[in-house]
Amino acid sequence: MDNRKKNAIYSLLLVAVMVAVWFYRNDNNSDAKGIPYLFISGEAQGTTYHISYQDDQSRNFKAAIDSILNQFDNSLSTYKNGSEIIRFNQSDSLTFELPFFYPVLKKSLEIHQASEGAFDPTVYPLIAAWGFGPQKTDFPDTARINQIIAYVGFDLISFNDKTVKKATDSVSLDFNAIAQGYSIDVIHDFLEKEGVENMMVELGGELRVKGRNEKGDKWSIGIDDPKVESQQSTRIAIIKLTDQAISTSGNYRKFFVHNGIKYGHTIDPRTGFPIQRDIVSATVIAPTCMEADAWSTAFMVTGLAGAKEILANQPNLSAFLMYEDENGDMKQFYTENLIDSVVL
Repeated sequence: MDNRKKNAIYSLLLVAVMVAVWFYRNDNNSDAKGIPYLFISGEAQGTTYHISYQDDQSRNFKAAIDSILNQFDNSLSTYKNGSEIIRFNQSDSLTFELPFFYPVLKKSLEIHQASEGAFDPTVYPLIAAWGFGPQKTDFPDTARINQIIAYVGFDLISFNDKTVKKATDSVSLDFNAIAQGYSIDVIHDFLEKEGVENMMVELGGELRVKGRNEKGDKWSIGIDDPKVESQQSTRIAIIKLTDQAISTSGNYRKFFVHNGIKYGHTIDPRTGFPIQRDIVSATVIAPTCMEADAWSTAFMVTGLAGAKEILANQPNLSAFLMYEDENGDMKQFYTENLIDSVVL
């Protein structure tokens, strides 16, 4: 995906890998069986990726992974000319040629319904109107937003496993709040099919892990302190994971100020306006990174009360939420199923 868009997204994703797997060492970076961990990295989606994995054949999967990520962009990048999503946004329907579009649509609908509309990839026209899309724009007035919101809503598209159609030409999609997570799942599944049992796949700050790290421990993931004045990442907590994915969303590093009011990049698709909620950053742990990515965005929209309600009905999710109380003080909330995994 294009550097401008993905660099912006990358700055919002607050998860940082706190594992010592970045360099190959024959003596130290191996488990009890003596099989070393390999490390590969590269550029994708306007940001970088880092992958550590254990392979008894010492295979280098970089070329295959780069190819997969390139094909992924051919489907879901809103910046790559000729991509499937751009073709859909410029027409009234699309017949899928690549295997990535349909799974994202299907999961988006599930989370859209479970979040009561807080997550909605048809929000793209609003993102563009507020200046967070490819083109910069003037500050929109309420009349303009009310006009645009008429073209936002999952009920305006229909799809099956072969095609997607729109009810009106003005509808358009943006999967940036879920696609990056899904690309991590795609790489994870590729490595798993190759027989890899221990791995960490990170792209743009989001990641998914399987098995154990080179020391035989769970993978340790650092969570950033969401303070506006912080110019460099400062860890506020560490979460230990295995066989799960994690993603963080926040507004404190991507925003603009207009007439003294701060407007973050997360748009509430139900109102058409940037959210003004108590949650400052939302970290979600889920079985897949696609789910973690989408839910971390959804919780920014729902706010703390809405997130707690959803989490009570989604036992497959865990969350670490940073929020401001009524006095403006920073507070933490995390689900009970994280009690044994969080190190503060």
